Amino acid sequence: MRRRLFWTIAGVAAATGLLVLLAAVFASQRAAVDATYRELQVSADEAVAIIDEYIEASRPVVAQAELLGLLGGDELAPLFGRIRRTAGGSEIGFAWVDQQGTVHTNADIFHRLQLVGETFTEREVRRTSSTTGELVVVTPTTVTARGTDVTLLVALAREAPIVRLQDQGRGLILLVAGIVLLSAFGARLLSNQLANRLEPLAEASRQVASGDMKARVPEIGDPDLDAVGAAFNDMASELEATAERERDFILGVGHDLRTPLTTIGGYAEALEAGGLGEEDLTRIGNILGVQSRQLGRLIDDLSTLARLEGAEFGLRKESVDVAAHVAEVVEGFRRRADELGVVLNVEAGDDVVMETDPDRLGQIAQNLVENALRHTPETGSVNVSVGDRENGVTIVVSDTGTGIAPADLPHVFDRHYVGRQRSVHKEGTGLGLSIVKGLVDRMGGTVSAESQPGRGTIITVHLAR
Repeated sequence: MRRRLFWTIAGVAAATGLLVLLAAVFASQRAAVDATYRELQVSADEAVAIIDEYIEASRPVVAQAELLGLLGGDELAPLFGRIRRTAGGSEIGFAWVDQQGTVHTNADIFHRLQLVGETFTEREVRRTSSTTGELVVVTPTTVTARGTDVTLLVALAREAPIVRLQDQGRGLILLVAGIVLLSAFGARLLSNQLANRLEPLAEASRQVASGDMKARVPEIGDPDLDAVGAAFNDMASELEATAERERDFILGVGHDLRTPLTTIGGYAEALEAGGLGEEDLTRIGNILGVQSRQLGRLIDDLSTLARLEGAEFGLRKESVDVAAHVAEVVEGFRRRADELGVVLNVEAGDDVVMETDPDRLGQIAQNLVENALRHTPETGSVNVSVGDRENGVTIVVSDTGTGIAPADLPHVFDRHYVGRQRSVHKEGTGLGLSIVKGLVDRMGGTVSAESQPGRGTIITVHLAR
């Protein structure tokens, strides 16, 4: 990362420096052109002053046709020659414009200008360029020739200055070298500084990757990097909590697997030893059947959770009388409730019909009732109600069991929550509410839990139409 930062910063700095250099060359070129125009303008003003003074002294002798010959004569030639030398060897030319706008001249400079159909105002200086690329300043002035006002044009031309990179020679090479060196130095400084500031974040990332979930990023001192560090710390805290719940889940499932396996193993040894009567064999067979069914339920629940997280999980919707279907599922637990000494009540209305998956709906009701029976002591009660709402169906299962601690309530539907609740009866896998949550989410519904320790729990499922 440090090397990439170095070359990125160095490249940006070098490119910026070269752009600045090109901009400076362009600005120098522009400044040289402006300076040339100003010099030409000063010389043109001086020439106009000489012409005005001479014409004023010659009035009214000079005629329009005589203007060009007069200005090119030997009398004014030395003065204009001095102006040309002052203006850096500029070319100077004269023309006059008649009332129809026709330009009369014998100077080559005007033949290289595009002045057809243009109008001129007294002393309105015009900066232009010739067809051969020269810089030209045209200054009009009004003179009187035998009583008639005539517009006289004075033009000065000079080759445009060119600032060329090769003319800078050694200075340019030194400048480019300086830009490169400064860019490299600045890039090295900035990349090291940034890399050093990011090092705590990188180190914390390495620690988390190696399994240390308690690693955190300290304050760096930069608002933006501190925000990234805070986000990383939040992620690390969530990963630590998830890892802890994962451990609890594995321990809980391991305990649920170990208990029936230990029972099955013990009775298997007894069967191998022999000498058992018919009654003992029958009793052992019943126990082995209960334990194997317990293992089967655990495997089924784990498989259901795995399928819920996969993309292949699907629903088979059809028109279902939800009240009658849930009541039928609840009645299947009537005998079990009587054995536990728990009162089981069901309240379902008539014609509570909606489009849903009857098998998944049965799983939801079965897991909710089974979970409630597991946590309800003898003489307690479990109540199931199904209500028709305008936007869906609500299934409520309440019990008078042990309840859930406030700290555990937000995690009650987490699949890693297994083993945290203290069930009164040991049957079941403890994954029922996790399966309910997954099924309800897949069916587009919501599920919530309310509980008070020692007073019972209420689970509410809402399925939208």
